[in-house]
Amino acid sequence: MATAALAMPLSTTPPTTTKRRPRLPLATASGLLALLSEPDPTLVQHALTKLLSVVDTLWHEVAEALPDLEAIAEGGAVGSGAASGEAEIMDQDDGDNDVMADIDTPPVVVFDTLTRQTAAALASRVFFHLEEPRQALRLALESGNEYFNVVKPKDEDEAYVERLVNAAIGEYVKKRRGEFDSASAGGAVKDEEEEEEEELDMDKLQSVVHLMFERCYQDGQYGHALGVAFEAMEKDKVAEILQRLLLSSSTDGGSEAESNVVSTLKYALQSAQTLITSKNFRVEALTLVASTLEQLVQAKNGDYSSNTTKEAACTLVLCRQILGDAGAVGTIITSLIDANEVQKEGGDDDDDDTALLGLQLCFDIVDSGDEAFVTKVAQCLPKQGGDDDDGEATDTTTTRSDSTWAYFTNAHRVLTGGFTSELSLSFLYKNSNYDTLIMSNLKKALEERSMSRNSVLHNCAVTAHGYLTAGTTNDSFLRDNLDWMKKASNWAKFSATASMGVIHASHTTEAMTLLEPYLPPSAPADDPNAEHPTVSATGGYAEGGSLYALGLIHGSHAGSSTEKRLEASTFLRNHLRNSHANEVISHGAALGVGLTSFGSADLDVVGELKELLYTDSAVAGEAASYAMGMVLVGSGAGNASSSAGEELAELVAELRNYSRETHHEKIIRGIAMCLALVNYGQEENADATIEEMRGDRDPIIRYGAMYGLALAYCGTGSNKAIRILLHTAVSDVSDDVRMAAVIGLAFVLHKTPERVPDLVRLLLESFNPHVRYASCMAVGIAMAGTGDSDSVALLEPMLTDMTDYVRQGALLGTAMIYMQQSDTCNSRKIKMFREKLANLVGDKHQTTLTKMGAILSTGLLDAGGRNCVISLGSRNGFTKMTSAAGLVLWLQHWHWYPLMHMFSLAVTPTCTIGLNKDFKYPKKFEVQCNSKPSAFAYPKKLEEKKEEVKKRVETVALSTTAKSKARLARKKAKEEAESGEDSAESAMDVDKKEEEGESKKEEEKAEGMDIDGEGAKEDKPKKKREPEPTSFRISNPSRITKAQAEVCAFDLEQRYRPIRHAEKPYGVIMLTDSTPDEEEDLGAVKTPAAEEEADPPEPFEWTPPGHPDHPDTKVDEKDSGKGEGDEKPAADSTAAN
Repeated sequence: MATAALAMPLSTTPPTTTKRRPRLPLATASGLLALLSEPDPTLVQHALTKLLSVVDTLWHEVAEALPDLEAIAEGGAVGSGAASGEAEIMDQDDGDNDVMADIDTPPVVVFDTLTRQTAAALASRVFFHLEEPRQALRLALESGNEYFNVVKPKDEDEAYVERLVNAAIGEYVKKRRGEFDSASAGGAVKDEEEEEEEELDMDKLQSVVHLMFERCYQDGQYGHALGVAFEAMEKDKVAEILQRLLLSSSTDGGSEAESNVVSTLKYALQSAQTLITSKNFRVEALTLVASTLEQLVQAKNGDYSSNTTKEAACTLVLCRQILGDAGAVGTIITSLIDANEVQKEGGDDDDDDTALLGLQLCFDIVDSGDEAFVTKVAQCLPKQGGDDDDGEATDTTTTRSDSTWAYFTNAHRVLTGGFTSELSLSFLYKNSNYDTLIMSNLKKALEERSMSRNSVLHNCAVTAHGYLTAGTTNDSFLRDNLDWMKKASNWAKFSATASMGVIHASHTTEAMTLLEPYLPPSAPADDPNAEHPTVSATGGYAEGGSLYALGLIHGSHAGSSTEKRLEASTFLRNHLRNSHANEVISHGAALGVGLTSFGSADLDVVGELKELLYTDSAVAGEAASYAMGMVLVGSGAGNASSSAGEELAELVAELRNYSRETHHEKIIRGIAMCLALVNYGQEENADATIEEMRGDRDPIIRYGAMYGLALAYCGTGSNKAIRILLHTAVSDVSDDVRMAAVIGLAFVLHKTPERVPDLVRLLLESFNPHVRYASCMAVGIAMAGTGDSDSVALLEPMLTDMTDYVRQGALLGTAMIYMQQSDTCNSRKIKMFREKLANLVGDKHQTTLTKMGAILSTGLLDAGGRNCVISLGSRNGFTKMTSAAGLVLWLQHWHWYPLMHMFSLAVTPTCTIGLNKDFKYPKKFEVQCNSKPSAFAYPKKLEEKKEEVKKRVETVALSTTAKSKARLARKKAKEEAESGEDSAESAMDVDKKEEEGESKKEEEKAEGMDIDGEGAKEDKPKKKREPEPTSFRISNPSRITKAQAEVCAFDLEQRYRPIRHAEKPYGVIMLTDSTPDEEEDLGAVKTPAAEEEADPPEPFEWTPPGHPDHPDTKVDEKDSGKGEGDEKPAADSTAAN
């Protein structure tokens, strides 16, 4: 028997040495495996224990016995399942009782719990080595805590336990997500793959995960536990973890424990945004995180002296902003500013850190681009002398000092006073690097081949100029080339006038003065009873364009003045109501109203726009639809879970019905894009609306559904949205729908842009040119301003595509990638790209669409005086509403060229400016950049080519010709000579001339050799090129791109230090002064109009005429002493005066 063979030794001879030999490792497991078929449970248990100790090396042999091991784990005998089954069947046959008596049925073996657990643990180890973690986990759950200890695993079991714990967490998350999705969908949703797989015991699986939570508590790894709870969507578990986190901080005590809690909560905030795909659960989780942060902050009773408390307050503001709780954000900012006064009462007169932190948070809130939220926060802050009914905000008005009220005034100035737009305007005006030769060369290239007659190219050139000078207020090119501008007619004239709004974006103080020559006549503002002038039904292109420009000036920047925007909106709404007779003026007025009321969800404004829509004018109705989308952007009106009012929901339903009734494609497209803008940021709340639009028979509605899906999941990276977009991109029958689906990928993945080139790599090879065009645009939007060489290489073959608009898309995409890149970018290939653009414009063989792409790309490359870039995200990780909506509207220029100017909303100035408490910038504040200056320098400006003076080339005479001439001259001289002297003299003259000619040639040769030899030595030696420094200092204010900010750092040893030194040097930075008693060198933020004002004259004394000290009086007195005949003529006295 196998038992006897194992028990008997190999040799009966006793060992010759008393020393015991070391036991050799088991070479084979065949003997132990044979014991598994023994009827004795003790032998089976012994074999299983021995096999468990060697399974890590002999698992390949044990794998053959997996069916037997699973049978033992389930409680049956090895190989007895079939035999016992046959015996039962045979017992039922009465005629074969004799046969059954002859069969030797094996006895039934019953294994105890320990044996079954050991068999399960052994089988689990084998499956682990076979790399089947799910099967290994199934059996490990049956093996018990002794063999699968999650909390304290043995050293040799760490890899096994870690792998199975990961599998358990994955399975647990998968099941919990399925339960959550089925509950959300209102029914059970089963996956076919799950039905095929064997079910795991949910109770045991949950116990393993909860044990893992306990292990995290013991190790202090609360972040890991929160990540699992977020993925599993367990609200109760999230609350438990956060409570244990607070309990641990109170138990440990100390600043370090508090710092760990705040860092964990910051991680929880970031994880909730990336891991949680459901918006509803994300709101619940963030609410729990916010309440935990509030407990931390409130425990300090308004004491923000420690850095940990300040960081907690900043994280709390960020969390509340994500939740859209403007009241809570306003309360925190108020407490921060008020805490500054408490600190001064405590004797710290020079510490303004908390108030400056409150102002810094105001700048960050404005940077998010949500104008409606910013306005609500401003309404929650107290105002000095104002009528505040906000409860707590006005309770302490009588106790605040003047310095505290000054901080609140500055906070209102940041939020609604337009100070942030003033900063951007001042920076773009003073730091503009606009190259005037770019437009000069472009205009010259268009005029050389009479291409300026082409209205499309002329319009694109004017638009490109708007891009180049966006926000800089530099319109000198337009003023110097008025005759060229006058070539624009009809809608090109409308677009050219509207480009003024892009150039003067955010210049709200001078907007009416600049556009006054173009604005349509209106009723006097002083007389409310005056009638509006009658509007002509024809013309009005310049007037309509000026109204559009007025909207662009006030709506391009989220931080523009609320008061100025309201004035402009009132002015535009007046023209909107009274210009229905002229569709061009109505078109401009509607777009202007949408821009000035962006995100306000004002029902009155929407009602006026709806009236214009129902006039059933294609051009005016399209603009009205776009404008309604801008007014209602992000409101989610019409969705089941929307917080918008019923009236807005009814209005959205009316729009859907009207899109089915009207026959104008322009209106249908406008309504489709309106619905897309309404669902911005709604995520799964917009699924029903988008699904309905996706199933519509009209391709234009499906086109809007793709943009709606992109905006609803903008920046979320949702796999569901990506799957729908990719499916539509390859399956829809409409080219426009497929194009919109591919472009939508860039919006969904803008926070992880490196994924976009990989996703569209195969789509760039599609047979459909619309898909190829969209792929180029998607790569350009996602990788804008990065200078990524791989993305450029991906688009490079598309520059020579056989379809002209694909080449246009490749040019635009490449230009977006190269935005704000220096001449050294991508191995200096950017310079070749610039030359290619210039050559394409002048190439007569290129089509209009390709040249259009080249002209617009010229403007995109150096947008905003080379200080702006396309950016969908803010410095705090928010998706900027204005940028996302503006970029979607800009992409509609495929159908309507005037929407090219919406690019003004999509670009963001990359300025970094440090401000003190008085909102002035210290000139001595600097940022350290740990990179070579050339890596982020402005591109070199073009140099005007000098006309070369053509030199006359002397005729070269051959040596044979010279000799023949000399011979003829001698012969002639001899023949004509009559006297000896004359002949001698003439012969001598000829010889001298020949000698002089030969000597001149030799001198010229010698001079040539001198130039090559000695002359070169006489030149000054060239200076050796000094190595470029590896770091440099950046002054205040200056341009710092996002890529450059990664290699920049604050110098905390200088006088001015940032209030949040852990952040990257990007955007507006509030500074503290370490030596406030010393003299400061400050600069003031001024508007362009204030910058151009002349200096006041030097002091002087003025004396009126007739005064004794007046110069003319003294001259008259001198003249009166002379004779009467010496009086000066009247003309001379007049000239003297």
